[in-house]
Amino acid sequence: MYPYGPPPGPPPRIDPRQLRPRRRWFIVAGVIATLCVGIGIVSFVITLTSAVDSVDDGRAFASGESVTVRIAPDDDAAIYVRSPFVARAHCKVSGPPDSVPRVMTPGGAFNVTKGDARWERAFVLKTDTDAEYRVMCDDPRGVLTFAPGDSTDVSSFIGGIAVTVLVPLGGILAAAALAIIVGVRRGRHRRWLEAQAYYGYGPGGGPPG
Repeated sequence: MYPYGPPPGPPPRIDPRQLRPRRRWFIVAGVIATLCVGIGIVSFVITLTSAVDSVDDGRAFASGESVTVRIAPDDDAAIYVRSPFVARAHCKVSGPPDSVPRVMTPGGAFNVTKGDARWERAFVLKTDTDAEYRVMCDDPRGVLTFAPGDSTDVSSFIGGIAVTVLVPLGGILAAAALAIIVGVRRGRHRRWLEAQAYYGYGPGGGPPG
């Protein structure tokens, strides 16, 4: 005999379909994480491809030689030097008589690795006339190799890397937070349903918020 009544039976079986929030929110969390990781991967590929393609190494030329490039006022053309960049290089640009081409030193360092070669951005070319220009570069020792290309904006490159890192990280954290919240609320709802099955009402007299 049981002086205080029979022991409680097993907990009532709760149909998972009754629980709220629904399990679809776990899928939503997974989709958020997957989407953000995908954005990060795409950003990395685009950023890396843009950086690598900024050097036209197929048109590389030796010190004392020249290359013809088309430059427009809105373009940021550049001249890259194959590293190690240890000699003092010099470039000059010539074009139509009414043009004013300028050879400028870039504001920040930017390097690109293509295959076994490492290229360093040495000069930025500016002009006020859209035309073909002849660019001649040399160095005192005559040992450097040059190549035309685009002057990649370092801030844009850093921004692309930031997107590559921060978006996936933020998506994973947001998805984890959502999954935890859904899991906690489903657990509370399960306990309320079990109490309702035992006693006919839930803790606090109503369903959990």
